[in-house]
Amino acid sequence: MFVVRWGLWWFALSLSFVLAVMMVCYVAVPARLIGVKTTRSRRDKFTAAAVGGALGAVVCTPPYLLGRAGILMLGSHTLFFLGILFLAVGGALEAATEGAVKAVKVSAKLVTGHHTDDEEVPEAASDASRQRSP
Repeated sequence: MFVVRWGLWWFALSLSFVLAVMMVCYVAVPARLIGVKTTRSRRDKFTAAAVGGALGAVVCTPPYLLGRAGILMLGSHTLFFLGILFLAVGGALEAATEGAVKAVKVSAKLVTGHHTDDEEVPEAASDASRQRSP
């Protein structure tokens, strides 16, 4: 509420910060609450985060832009009703895509990083011979 009075750039910066915090909380907090432990390296975690972020950006951008276009249309008398329609459809689609991206990211975190201990596969032939000899 106060940031709007400071100017457009401060408002955009604070809005971006809030959006980033919300994105982290949607994925990281539920995964930690259920006790997900990963055994992946930092490089693999960073790559997965980058791919997940790119996927989220690609999927969530069109509904976001549709809603923003609807907000812009609200300022025109001739496009007011079309703006209401764009805003309503964009908001509904954005909620649906954010939920879908969240589900994909959480399921990816749950699936990756877990190995079955039922059967150990040796990495090299020399490892296999060492396991056979007592």
